[in-house]
Amino acid sequence: MNVEKLFAELPEFETQRLKLRRLAMDDLDEYYAFASDPRVSQQSLWNCHETVEDSIQYIQRVLDNYERKTVHIWAFILKETGTLIGRGGIFHLNEPMQSAELGYAIASSQWGKGLAAEAMQPIVDYCFRELDCNRLEGKCNAGNIGSARVMEKLGMSYEGLLRKQLKIKGVFTDQKVYSRIRDDL
Repeated sequence: MNVEKLFAELPEFETQRLKLRRLAMDDLDEYYAFASDPRVSQQSLWNCHETVEDSIQYIQRVLDNYERKTVHIWAFILKETGTLIGRGGIFHLNEPMQSAELGYAIASSQWGKGLAAEAMQPIVDYCFRELDCNRLEGKCNAGNIGSARVMEKLGMSYEGLLRKQLKIKGVFTDQKVYSRIRDDL
C-alpha cells in the first residue's frame, strides 16, 4: 500500500453529481450545518456538533491528520449548488497489511439519493488501483440499514457481526463488518 502517494497527490475526484476534495477550514460554516444535525451523528461515535467550535476542532484534527499522513478525508460537494453535503475517507491505514477502513457521513437532507455510495466509489477505486490496497473494510451499526446499503453498493461483502463492539451514546452496539478485497475486482 502506497500511503505516501495518497498524501503527495492529495487526489480530487468528480462524479456525476459531486466533487470530492480535501476538507478545509473554509468549509467551516457548511460543515457545521451538516454536523450539527443530530440525525447525522445518531449512529456514530462522534457527537452532534453543539457549537461552531466543535466543527473547528474537528476540521483542525483532519488537517493535522493530513500532515501526519494517518487519515484522509474528502469533502463531498454537490456540483449543482457548490454546497458541502458530507465527508468521507479512509483511516486505519495499514501499509504492511495493505489495508484501510472506510468511513463516511452525509447530510440527512441527502439520504436515500445514492450520494454516499457515489462519493465513496472513486475513493474505493483509487485505493485498489493507485494505493495497492489488498483489503478495504467498513463497519456500521447493525440497525443502520442505509450505511449497510452503501457498503453493498460499493461491492463490499458482509463478513459478520461484532457483538456489542462499540459504546455509542452510552449504549453497547453491535457492528456489522463489510469488506472488499483485491480478488473481488
